[in-house]
Amino acid sequence: MIEYSYKTIHSLRHAKNRKLFNKFVIEGKRIIESALVCNENIGTILCSDSFLKENNPWVQKHLKKGTIIKAINKKTLLKISSTKSPQGILTICDIPKQKPIKLTMDKWIYLDKISDPGNMGTLIRSCAWFGIKNIALSPKCADPYNPKSIRAAMGAHFVVTIHTNTDLSIFKKTHGIIAADLRGKNASAYDFPKKCVLVLGSEAHGISKQNLDYIEDFIFINKLGSGNSLNVSTAGSILIYLLMNKLNF
Repeated sequence: MIEYSYKTIHSLRHAKNRKLFNKFVIEGKRIIESALVCNENIGTILCSDSFLKENNPWVQKHLKKGTIIKAINKKTLLKISSTKSPQGILTICDIPKQKPIKLTMDKWIYLDKISDPGNMGTLIRSCAWFGIKNIALSPKCADPYNPKSIRAAMGAHFVVTIHTNTDLSIFKKTHGIIAADLRGKNASAYDFPKKCVLVLGSEAHGISKQNLDYIEDFIFINKLGSGNSLNVSTAGSILIYLLMNKLNF
């Protein structure tokens, strides 16, 4: 069980402090439920009085399981929450220790300088939904433990493995490396390699120059209606579905 002061919890909204303490904050009943189901090492769960009253059966269920739940006043919750309208419940988790990359794992998503934490979180959520277990992030990506990423991922952090500051070159001898780009082949008809790394670049800059040499093929999503483009989280989610659907069936 993790125990930290309110001041420390408040400080975890900043990346340097998340790195210093190796902790991040999770807020909201659904995300905390996901952490509990996955047996994450979490801190005391802090709840507003109104949350405790409105969710008494949920609170009693977890108290019986030995979870420590503490009431705090609304003013304190507002101070330590990263949102303007807190959901009434939060706690802290350990950031998982970085594990060596297992090149025996067939399917990977590689995020290349994805700078928006909301997009980052949505892609992590999509990976979890479609069964991708391993995500590699290039240097200069958004922090996957940013509060916006955590909210967007809705608990998906607890069921995927995230590798930060990873060079794409590590996969060049073992996997087919495919990237999303309008210059490519229609993704709906594409024959994905069994051992595959799907690379998603930033909306502003696409695939990084230093990574282009490792890309073996490009794919795109065919437009059926109107509009200029899809954002990276939408496009990435569609491509993740196509990848997993074709390789699993």
